[in-house]
Amino acid sequence: MTAAAHVHVARRLMANIESNAPDQDDAPMKVPASSYRDPARWQAEVDKIFLSVPLVVALSCDIRQPGDYNALEIAGRPLLVVRGDDGVARTFINMCRHRGARVVDPGCGSARRFTCPYHAWTYDANGALVGVTGRDTFGDLDVTGLVELPTQERVGVVMAVLTPGAEIDVDAWLGGMADALALLRLDEMHRYPATTELESPNWKVAADGYVDGYHIGYLHKQSIGVNSITNRNTYDLFGPHQRIGFASKTTAELAGMPEDQWVLKDRMSMVHYIFPNISMAGGLDDAPLMISRLLPGPTHDRSKTHQFHYYRQPVEGDEAMAKAEERRQMYERVVRDEDYVTGFGITGALAAFGDDHFRFGRNERGNQHLHRTIDALVNGG
Repeated sequence: MTAAAHVHVARRLMANIESNAPDQDDAPMKVPASSYRDPARWQAEVDKIFLSVPLVVALSCDIRQPGDYNALEIAGRPLLVVRGDDGVARTFINMCRHRGARVVDPGCGSARRFTCPYHAWTYDANGALVGVTGRDTFGDLDVTGLVELPTQERVGVVMAVLTPGAEIDVDAWLGGMADALALLRLDEMHRYPATTELESPNWKVAADGYVDGYHIGYLHKQSIGVNSITNRNTYDLFGPHQRIGFASKTTAELAGMPEDQWVLKDRMSMVHYIFPNISMAGGLDDAPLMISRLLPGPTHDRSKTHQFHYYRQPVEGDEAMAKAEERRQMYERVVRDEDYVTGFGITGALAAFGDDHFRFGRNERGNQHLHRTIDALVNGG
């Protein structure tokens, strides 16, 4: 399926407002509550999803120039994503080949050499081992560089499989989602320096919220839901991924305007969800984009969420910085105090559900798609 332009999503949202219904699935769906609380199931999700499929490890704009890097951890794997001297984006296990110390601390930066703090072994931006202290006393070496992970870069995102030697085909994995991401022009973005780190509930409880248009006007009625029309969403499904359109109270006003005058950022919003763990909210026209990365673990009932904010132009000057910081703090409060307070309550009470199920309605198409995809991969699909 090819991703339609944003104006087509706007037309569908107006039709859904007119019909008083969102895009819908064929029937309701039930998911066993036990699948959220079972440690063995959680471990299978980590092994067969997070360590086996291509994951977004950076945006291209995060590592624009040779030597630019992004160091992070996903599913217990310390990662170093760096643009090499040849312009190629690569992902390495962020562990020195000597004794396993981290070569660089988590975060973003730029460096042409990465020196391990333990014994000062040094690697270049292509991951090659270029310096061994006391080389003449060490003896024979059987390594030439950091452990590299399969990595490909497409439409402004860098993706890697977190298992060395695994196969990777990002074109096949993204499918039509690549067209949808291309419309966001991610390579033009600039990251706002301050980020948000949140303790999160079970990763699927958290993920359920990011693909759910049914709760906006209720859980968030005093915050981001003030201007929303709840439960009128569009859903475009691209393999395991999805693009969700959200209607606002001003969406219907587009009907009275020529399409070449539509300013969609003022009339609707969108979420692009790259399976399994990346939510991209916003980004229409010149609007900011918030990226939320869900990180499973370290136990089945906990996860972490990292939020990053991007703008079409670098955020510069006191006024712009203050406005961006206010926006970052607002979304931090919404997710922490509304989404995750609710999510921790769900996770903490899962035992009380016993053999019961969570129920996803026909109108919760995004959640149904998420869980079908999880089940298919865990079961070997």
